[in-house]
Amino acid sequence: MRQTFVEPDVITQYAYEHIPITKHMGITVLAVDDVQISLLAPYAPNINHRETIFGGSISSLGILAGWALLWVKLQVEETPNRLVIQSSSTNFMKPATDAIMACCQCDRASWLTFYTMLQRHGKARITLNTETSCRETIVATHTGQ
Repeated sequence: MRQTFVEPDVITQYAYEHIPITKHMGITVLAVDDVQISLLAPYAPNINHRETIFGGSISSLGILAGWALLWVKLQVEETPNRLVIQSSSTNFMKPATDAIMACCQCDRASWLTFYTMLQRHGKARITLNTETSCRETIVATHTGQ
């Protein structure tokens, strides 16, 4: 498997062009490597009537973090794909009163299982977990498949 990476601003721009809500939410990719990705969503475009971050924005950021990590890993492998989410669950722990950051990781064993299945059958499933924090406090967790 290849070990080159896609730059964060390239991922951000791709998302803006292909997933328009990401631009409206102001989401940017902060960092990415072969096992994790971090995304940031600013406060102002995601505020609700209670002056906290809208729950839908938190859920969307969790979904996008998992999707973006897989997209990057498949780009690095130069593997044609159509990424879709099958299931999604967000657990909200605390209100977010400032910008939020979502971090998603994919361990090597899970990735190898997913990638091997994708190569053999043309489709595969993987479960990814994302933690979303505000001011270094976890405010939500997301699990997607």
